[in-house]
Amino acid sequence: RRADCPISAAMAMGLPRSRPRPAHGSGGAVLRAAALLTAGAAAVTAALSAQALSFARLASAGSRLTGTGSLAERTLHGLPTRHPPSRTSLAAVEKETPLVKVSEPLNIAGQLMGLLKPIFAAQAKAQAGSYDEAAVRAEIEAEVKSAPVVLYTYGLSPFSSETKRLLDDMKADYKEIELGPEWFLLSGPAAAKRAELGNMFGRTSLPQVFIGGRSIGGLTEGTPGLAPLLASGELVPALKKAGALPDDSFFGFFLYSGDFKK
Repeated sequence: RRADCPISAAMAMGLPRSRPRPAHGSGGAVLRAAALLTAGAAAVTAALSAQALSFARLASAGSRLTGTGSLAERTLHGLPTRHPPSRTSLAAVEKETPLVKVSEPLNIAGQLMGLLKPIFAAQAKAQAGSYDEAAVRAEIEAEVKSAPVVLYTYGLSPFSSETKRLLDDMKADYKEIELGPEWFLLSGPAAAKRAELGNMFGRTSLPQVFIGGRSIGGLTEGTPGLAPLLASGELVPALKKAGALPDDSFFGFFLYSGDFKK
């Protein structure tokens, strides 16, 4: 009887208050839905927190290169609390702790894309059709030597964007040659250039990176690729040798022009 009384009537009669019972079976469904929503929100929050921490660690690693960042920040993110000596070379710091890293999803996707080279090569030739191979080859040979670092890119490619981000974070000097938004949106001349890049260097996927006129491949794979070169500690010396970064000599900064930086 008490359970069936409205709350106001129960109070008037001096009986304990009770809430109306939900319809049969509906209460469990509501609780389950609420639990699922709560779990989903918690998962999203955890993912965002992890991503934020990743960016914080990257920023702190960058401050380590320049010798900036407070003691508290460096301690919080697990970095050494001493600042590097002012004459520590970029190459030595990079080899000890890579300052910039390729995002893991792009790294995995890049390796998978490398397995599709034969398919992309055939598609590039079909898309290009008939063209003056000698003329296109001569144009490419001139372009790859026109700057310390030359990138052939797609405007909408996340791999191209990540490549530029890595070089921008290192403040490297480079020249970008964008062939088009994506491979399926290329004009005739751009499609011919992409096909000829495949004939000359064995890869039609972009970005394609040249340092000092030599192809090193793309972002995650190639000969050996930008990310592997960074991880090995050889990227900074290669960029300095090509003139894309000032070297450590007394006149190095003055001999560095930075003419090609976008």
